[in-house]
Amino acid sequence: MSDRELRSCRRAIRLRRARRRKAVAVSAAAAAVFCVVLTAAIFLSTIRTSASSGFKYYTGVTVEAGESLWEMAERYIDYSIYQDKNSYLAEVKRINHLDEDGAVFAGQLLVFPYYSTEYIE
Repeated sequence: MSDRELRSCRRAIRLRRARRRKAVAVSAAAAAVFCVVLTAAIFLSTIRTSASSGFKYYTGVTVEAGESLWEMAERYIDYSIYQDKNSYLAEVKRINHLDEDGAVFAGQLLVFPYYSTEYIE
Protein backbone atom coordinates (compact mmCIF):
# COMPACT_ATOMS: atom_id res chain seq x y z
CA MET A 1 0.00 0.00 0.00
CA SER A 2 1.41 3.36 -0.98
CA ASP A 3 1.54 6.45 1.24
CA ARG A 4 -1.22 8.05 -0.76
CA GLU A 5 -3.53 5.05 -0.33
CA LEU A 6 -2.66 4.84 3.37
CA ARG A 7 -3.50 8.54 3.90
CA SER A 8 -6.73 8.10 1.98
CA CYS A 9 -7.66 5.09 4.09
CA ARG A 10 -6.88 6.94 7.33
CA ARG A 11 -8.92 9.94 6.17
CA ALA A 12 -11.89 7.65 5.43
CA ILE A 13 -11.58 6.10 8.91
CA ARG A 14 -11.46 9.57 10.52
CA LEU A 15 -14.53 10.64 8.55
CA ARG A 16 -16.45 7.51 9.60
CA ARG A 17 -15.53 8.09 13.26
CA ALA A 18 -16.61 11.73 13.04
CA ARG A 19 -19.92 10.72 11.47
CA ARG A 20 -20.41 8.06 14.13
CA ARG A 21 -19.72 10.61 16.92
CA LYS A 22 -22.24 13.01 15.38
CA ALA A 23 -24.83 10.25 15.09
CA VAL A 24 -24.32 9.26 18.75
CA ALA A 25 -24.57 12.92 19.85
CA VAL A 26 -27.77 13.46 17.84
CA SER A 27 -29.27 10.22 19.21
CA ALA A 28 -28.41 11.21 22.79
CA ALA A 29 -29.91 14.67 22.28
CA ALA A 30 -33.08 13.17 20.78
CA ALA A 31 -33.38 10.73 23.70
CA ALA A 32 -32.95 13.58 26.19
CA VAL A 33 -35.62 15.68 24.47
CA PHE A 34 -37.96 12.68 24.39
CA CYS A 35 -37.45 12.09 28.14
CA VAL A 36 -38.12 15.75 28.94
CA VAL A 37 -41.30 15.78 26.84
CA LEU A 38 -42.50 12.50 28.36
CA THR A 39 -41.83 13.73 31.90
CA ALA A 40 -43.66 16.99 31.23
CA ALA A 41 -46.64 15.13 29.75
CA ILE A 42 -46.88 12.82 32.76
CA PHE A 43 -46.53 15.73 35.19
CA LEU A 44 -49.18 17.83 33.45
CA SER A 45 -51.51 14.84 33.23
CA THR A 46 -51.18 14.31 36.99
CA ILE A 47 -51.94 17.96 37.69
CA ARG A 48 -55.02 17.89 35.47
CA THR A 49 -56.25 14.70 37.13
CA SER A 50 -55.75 16.21 40.58
CA ALA A 51 -57.46 19.42 39.59
CA SER A 52 -60.49 17.70 38.11
CA SER A 53 -61.13 15.55 41.19
CA GLY A 54 -60.03 18.23 43.65
CA PHE A 55 -56.81 18.68 45.51
CA LYS A 56 -56.19 16.53 48.56
CA TYR A 57 -55.55 18.38 51.79
CA TYR A 58 -55.28 17.43 55.45
CA THR A 59 -56.71 19.18 58.48
CA GLY A 60 -56.19 18.68 62.18
CA VAL A 61 -59.28 18.25 64.35
CA THR A 62 -59.49 18.02 68.13
CA VAL A 63 -61.92 15.40 69.39
CA GLU A 64 -64.72 16.87 71.52
CA ALA A 65 -66.30 14.99 74.43
CA GLY A 66 -68.84 12.43 73.20
CA GLU A 67 -67.70 12.49 69.55
CA SER A 68 -66.95 9.31 67.66
CA LEU A 69 -64.65 8.80 64.71
CA TRP A 70 -67.69 7.84 62.62
CA GLU A 71 -69.41 11.18 63.31
CA MET A 72 -66.25 13.20 62.69
CA ALA A 73 -65.64 11.46 59.36
CA GLU A 74 -69.05 12.59 58.13
CA ARG A 75 -67.80 16.21 58.08
CA TYR A 76 -64.87 15.55 55.73
CA ILE A 77 -65.72 12.55 53.56
CA ASP A 78 -66.18 13.08 49.84
CA TYR A 79 -68.30 10.25 48.45
CA SER A 80 -67.15 10.99 44.90
CA ILE A 81 -63.61 9.96 45.96
CA TYR A 82 -64.27 7.22 48.53
CA GLN A 83 -66.46 4.19 47.86
CA ASP A 84 -68.02 4.29 51.31
CA LYS A 85 -67.41 5.60 54.80
CA ASN A 86 -65.49 2.45 55.80
CA SER A 87 -62.81 3.06 53.16
CA TYR A 88 -62.49 6.68 54.32
CA LEU A 89 -62.26 5.60 57.96
CA ALA A 90 -59.59 3.04 57.05
CA GLU A 91 -57.46 5.88 55.65
CA VAL A 92 -58.11 8.08 58.69
CA LYS A 93 -57.11 5.22 61.02
CA ARG A 94 -53.95 4.58 58.99
CA ILE A 95 -52.94 8.25 58.98
CA ASN A 96 -53.52 8.60 62.74
CA HIS A 97 -52.09 5.17 63.68
CA LEU A 98 -55.35 4.09 65.32
CA ASP A 99 -56.37 0.54 66.17
CA GLU A 100 -59.03 -1.30 64.18
CA ASP A 101 -61.76 -0.26 66.63
CA GLY A 102 -60.91 3.43 66.03
CA ALA A 103 -61.35 4.42 69.66
CA VAL A 104 -60.69 8.13 70.26
CA PHE A 105 -60.77 10.27 73.40
CA ALA A 106 -61.67 13.88 74.11
CA GLY A 107 -58.79 16.27 73.45
CA GLN A 108 -57.05 13.96 70.99
CA LEU A 109 -55.82 15.62 67.80
CA LEU A 110 -56.66 13.72 64.61
CA VAL A 111 -55.76 14.37 60.98
CA PHE A 112 -58.52 14.10 58.37
CA PRO A 113 -57.98 14.15 54.59
CA TYR A 114 -60.40 16.19 52.51
CA TYR A 115 -60.69 17.35 48.90
CA SER A 116 -61.21 20.83 47.53
CA THR A 117 -61.21 22.23 44.01
CA GLU A 118 -59.39 25.33 45.27
CA TYR A 119 -55.61 25.29 44.97
CA ILE A 120 -53.94 26.54 48.13
CA GLU A 121 -50.22 27.29 48.15
